[in-house]
Parts: sequence; C-alpha cells; structure tokens
Amino acid sequence: MASFDSLVSRMDAKLMAGLNDGRVDYFAASGQPLAVGIEAIVEREVERVNDVTGVIDRPITICVLKSHLGQIARKGIFRSNADEPVAALAGRDWIVDGIESDDGSLITFYVVP
Repeated sequence: MASFDSLVSRMDAKLMAGLNDGRVDYFAASGQPLAVGIEAIVEREVERVNDVTGVIDRPITICVLKSHLGQIARKGIFRSNADEPVAALAGRDWIVDGIESDDGSLITFYVVP
C-alpha cells in the first residue's frame, strides 16, 4: 500500500501536469540558476491588500512544486523557460515579492516585474 506522502506527491504531479501554463526557470537574486524548466501555474490580477496603505494590489502569482525549487531564495527571480514559455511572463524577469500560500508541497509566490 502506498504511503500518504507518495499519494500526495502523485496527486501534485498530476495537478501540475494538467493545470500548468508552461515552465519557468528560478534564479537567486544574484542571477545564479537554482531550478530550470519547472512546471508553473500563473495567475494574473490576483487581489492583495497592502498592509501598510490599505490599497489593493493586483500582482501576478506563480505556483510551483516546492520540492522542484531546491531552495527558496530571498528576492528570487522567475523567468519564462525558453523551451515551454509562459506567455504571461515573457520578456522580463519576475521578482518574488512575497508568499501567497505554502501548503508544504505547492508554494505560490507574489511576483512583480
């Protein structure tokens, strides 16, 4: 019988395979590559309330399998992968501005250009 962890891993892999918008590359703030060609779910116009000003921001979010990142870099950078690009991210680097959610296997970042 499969363990719970292996079942969750299989479920997450199927989820990403069915819902991904393409692949991204992940870099440290210094530009060092940390992960290449990881599947990503990208959402645009996600509402977030700025805690300081109370203004509603509408950043982009990028959701990836946490295990595929290797490590999480402070102010990490996402870039659309050349082989399977994400149209919404094309042409610029996207800097991590915060974590929207983290359930231990999937992590979703707020990103800004």
